[in-house]
Amino acid sequence: MLFKVCDSREPLRSSLRSNAAFTLVELIAVLLLLGILAAIAIPKFFNLNDYQTRAAYDEVVGAVRYAQKLAVASGCPTQVVLTASTYAIQQHEDGCTSGDYADISTAHPVSTGNFSPIVLDPAETFTFDAMGRSSFGGAITVGDLSFSVIAATGYVNEL
Repeated sequence: MLFKVCDSREPLRSSLRSNAAFTLVELIAVLLLLGILAAIAIPKFFNLNDYQTRAAYDEVVGAVRYAQKLAVASGCPTQVVLTASTYAIQQHEDGCTSGDYADISTAHPVSTGNFSPIVLDPAETFTFDAMGRSSFGGAITVGDLSFSVIAATGYVNEL
């Protein structure tokens, strides 16, 4: 049948409605509601503190490993200073064996860091010698994550 014949029981409008879809206003309203829901609900599923703690842990482990490698590569003692919420990598100001320790320059990939709400424990100052050995051996806790430094070898072991 090529032509549809409309009778009085079926108005022409009902045959046009078979191609009906959502209007642009309806789609925008739904997207707006989904956006508001996402902005409110999604942050409740993720705890940002866990990510911050892991990032601080990874940074401190990397910094301690870097300090050990710097001591071996330069042949000069390298000191790591850990406080409750910061770390610093230091070397002698005047040459390899004299002068006070000072923070290494920012030209190095890591030099200092600050993790205000995250606690580093214990607050410790230790040195890596030219052979990579550490004056400290024990566990270091960053938030609720820990790693250890083996004094005899300077090895940094993630626990």
